[in-house]
Amino acid sequence: MSNIDYENLFAFTAEDALTVTESKKKNSGNPDVYKPNIKDEKCKDGNYRSLIRFMPFIYEDKVRTTIERWECFLKDVNDENAIFVVSPKTIGKKCPIRELGWKLYSSDSAIDKANSKKINVYQQWYALVEIVKDVQHPELDGKFMIYQFGKKIHDKIEDALKGSEFSDAINPFHFLSAPLFEINLTKSAQKMDGGREVAEYSACKFIDKKAPLHFGDGKTLEQTRESMDEYIKWLNEEAPKINSYQYKEWDQETTDKVNKNLATYTSSYSAPRPTVAAVNEAVKEIIENQNSGDSKPEPQAKVEEPAEAEAITPDADDEWLKSVLGQ
Repeated sequence: MSNIDYENLFAFTAEDALTVTESKKKNSGNPDVYKPNIKDEKCKDGNYRSLIRFMPFIYEDKVRTTIERWECFLKDVNDENAIFVVSPKTIGKKCPIRELGWKLYSSDSAIDKANSKKINVYQQWYALVEIVKDVQHPELDGKFMIYQFGKKIHDKIEDALKGSEFSDAINPFHFLSAPLFEINLTKSAQKMDGGREVAEYSACKFIDKKAPLHFGDGKTLEQTRESMDEYIKWLNEEAPKINSYQYKEWDQETTDKVNKNLATYTSSYSAPRPTVAAVNEAVKEIIENQNSGDSKPEPQAKVEEPAEAEAITPDADDEWLKSVLGQ
């Protein structure tokens, strides 16, 4: 079977889960990937609601909670030849994509600075979950999927694991009983460049309702070695293959594609220049930095979530939650 320490397995605490999560700080065409979106065609009035239960998984005979990756959707300077890659930054190595982006951003050339905005390495997390209830897609109820999310959801998990001065730490990945997580996405009052609507995440939260860990065809995990063996077998043979998202070293083909795209950003390559507006914006930024005397900050990785904004949190007597929880 495996070399798992069963004696300590069920004593997996919030502190243990936090350690595992932090130690991993490091496409989704996959039908097993769960990625709620306010632009979903079945999403009413831009409000996406669902309940999920986080599930621990096993990798290299150890309990895992999430997989964290730095990713990049990289195009050449002409916005062509797009490729998706997982950055070596995921495992703490230097990333040529991020390095070139920083070099262009730090340049005194307005054209370089404008082009630097085309190069971004961003964070994403993946977790194994049970879809307890999805209002938009009831066909997903009871299914097990890989939940893909960004920093805002990740921070809520971290806050739960750490607790606070006024609240105890909780373990969303507990094997036997864990709190359900309510996904409640709304349209943000803020918009991205070009007026694109983005989601607001502040109403997403862990609720005061715990659930056992289900798996397979209606099975519930029990505090026995036999039950745990069944769960591990299910993870290995039937569950969504979350471990396929673990970082893999670039092969030569990937390295060549990355280098080919990055080479188009160098001065030795004759390429169409950025728009006048982009150059003017970059020039303005350079002048402001020079006038302020401040050193140039490292650009932050772009992620899908916008800055936090106020959102309406459901009342405690929310009818939808009542119906889901059978109250």
